[in-house]
Amino acid sequence: MQGKPIVVVFGGTGHFGARICRRLSKQQGLDLIVTSRSAQRAKHLAAELQAQTAAVSGAAIDQDSPDLADQLRALNPNVVIHTAGPYQGQDYRVAQGCIDAGCHYVDLADGRKFVAGFDSLDAAAKDAGVVLISGASTLPGVSSAVVEGYRDRFQRIDGIEISIAPAHQTPRGIGTVRAVLSYCGTPFKSWRDGQWQTVFGWQDLRWQRYPSLGRRLSGACDVPDLALFPEYVPGVRTVSFHAALEAPWEQLSLWMMAWLTRIGLVRDWTRFASAFSGMSERLVRLGTQRGGMRITLRGAGADGVQRVIDWDLLTEQNHGPEVPCTPAIVIMRKLLDGELTAPGAYPCLGLFTVAELMAELAEFDVGVEAS
Repeated sequence: MQGKPIVVVFGGTGHFGARICRRLSKQQGLDLIVTSRSAQRAKHLAAELQAQTAAVSGAAIDQDSPDLADQLRALNPNVVIHTAGPYQGQDYRVAQGCIDAGCHYVDLADGRKFVAGFDSLDAAAKDAGVVLISGASTLPGVSSAVVEGYRDRFQRIDGIEISIAPAHQTPRGIGTVRAVLSYCGTPFKSWRDGQWQTVFGWQDLRWQRYPSLGRRLSGACDVPDLALFPEYVPGVRTVSFHAALEAPWEQLSLWMMAWLTRIGLVRDWTRFASAFSGMSERLVRLGTQRGGMRITLRGAGADGVQRVIDWDLLTEQNHGPEVPCTPAIVIMRKLLDGELTAPGAYPCLGLFTVAELMAELAEFDVGVEAS
């Protein structure tokens, strides 16, 4: 690669984008461009980060602009990291803009339809000779890395149970709040006992136990893994995902809100996202700075005997949001280093290891264990 690589962080002043920009600004030999719809916000963050190692600048760019590809060409990036969620209901115009501009693309998408349908861009990406990767985040990026890391310990994986327990004090961007509310009470399909069953968002309540966190009440959420894993792990009979909020009253509130949607009183909770975000900020002190994630794999071990593996991730000091940011950084490095070279558009399934994830998280209070 001639000269310093240029990385554009799309939505770089947002909840996750700003974290990625702060981390990339410490990397030597990189030109980092922070983008936002607001030139003032982009340039303000860029000025804050200019004391770091990377060359940092700010630029205004809007994904709804009809000349998005031209704007990207003007920035001349090697890689675009798309962090401007929520991805639920979003189209592929940013990825298409990268195809037209001839640059690689990676996003943090957690929307099931968005990630599962991303391969619709595959032919165009191959024609352009670029790599487009969706879902380089906790799901399915981290979850598939865990599955891949333990796959050889099983003759057959029958069940994959995934749950995330965010810290109550972790700041929640408006995009995250909209994503949480987008599937409140809405039906979706989940692969259970070898068949597709209908589940409703933030219902299907169950208790989850996490090391050091104890028990938390959790509700079902619609995520990419539910669509991708039944094919990614042949023979699996059950794939489930639940989110376990720290405050039981918050979890029960979402459960009741889901019922209001199911009986037709509230069609779309996302229009109240700003109000819920403000309320969340006022109540943030009622919880802790500790969060976690658990992935349970069940099936026949290499010796044919039934086996269960629990993989746990624990975050302290409100470092939980760094986890979903990290897969995109790992993938960006692989793209710049020439480790990911096959052109196309595909979800982030098994593209990095847990060891690579943890190496990138070394500066944060994040640990993993398995039993």
